[in-house]
Amino acid sequence: MSKRTIRPTRPVRKSGSWKGILFFFLFGMLLFVLFRDKPKTILPPASPYIAELYRDGKVIEEKEFDSFDQAKAFVGQQRGAVQRTTDERYLYLTGSGIGIADAPETLNIYADRTLKKRLTYVAPGSRLSLLTYGEQASRIEIAGLTGYVDSDRLTPYPLERSSNRSYYETRGDRLLHYIVADAGLGGLITAGQAPSSAPERTTTYVESKTLTKNLRQPTDLTAKQLDAYIKKNAPDSPLIGTGKTFKQVERDHKVNAAYLLAHAIHESNYGRSEIARDKFNLFGVNATDIAPGQNATAYTSFEDSIRKTGKFIAQDYLAEDGKYYRGAFLGNKARGMNVFYASDPYWSEKIAGILLKMNAV
Repeated sequence: MSKRTIRPTRPVRKSGSWKGILFFFLFGMLLFVLFRDKPKTILPPASPYIAELYRDGKVIEEKEFDSFDQAKAFVGQQRGAVQRTTDERYLYLTGSGIGIADAPETLNIYADRTLKKRLTYVAPGSRLSLLTYGEQASRIEIAGLTGYVDSDRLTPYPLERSSNRSYYETRGDRLLHYIVADAGLGGLITAGQAPSSAPERTTTYVESKTLTKNLRQPTDLTAKQLDAYIKKNAPDSPLIGTGKTFKQVERDHKVNAAYLLAHAIHESNYGRSEIARDKFNLFGVNATDIAPGQNATAYTSFEDSIRKTGKFIAQDYLAEDGKYYRGAFLGNKARGMNVFYASDPYWSEKIAGILLKMNAV
């Protein structure tokens, strides 16, 4: 029997898997990205303070500093400011600017730098003209009043960084006021009858003739005319028919009925506001800025609100021996009712505009 030699076959060559190769390639790239040396940051972090210098209403130089004192010394008495970079708050200003009353409380205005004798107050969000900024107290002007405020309660801005500003404009016999403010205090309003000397347009304060009208003098408008004005401007107003009540309060307490109605219209939106619906409160009595609905005084009816508030205003605001008397007129933040009645610095102007539209000036 012949023997047959069995020869081993050649091993089969297997081609590599493309998926495997791709996996190891990507895995390698990932390791490279993770463990390679990261490049250094191109821009260093901003310094804590930036000093700005201004000229002709423009920024001419900006320089960074590690300390506030260094930045302040750089500005010195030149026209400029120092800003903290963490919150972009200005901590030092030379010259005039704009100051915003910080929330949530009203901002008190005082007679001098000691901040002891309070003159009046303004609502959060009000924008004041900043005359001199100090680290403790700042000198300001708003609505005809010049005084001092706690600098910690004020967010200051140099004029060079304030592009939008309030202004007055005359149109015929009307004085218009474009108010820049926060918290719903701003907008374009009719501020009353324009004085004869009013410029066509200005950013400085202008007092309308309506603001000095004696509120103890009766109006020539009758009860029917008052009701007609309400019906014309707000046909759904629940105040229609209250004209006789306003006129009765005018006779009983010597307070102008047209003014009282204009006051009620402004504060209650013709009796349709939430406080008016819930509490019959037409005049915002005790409706504080922090909790207006909760703290507002409640009345039994709209007529009850008109009678009681009319008497209260006549005694406490319009009588010379009244607790809040500063003049028997709407006024502003320096004199008149607006000194203590409302935190809105232009509350009186908004009522004056309604009086002008009523032809009751």
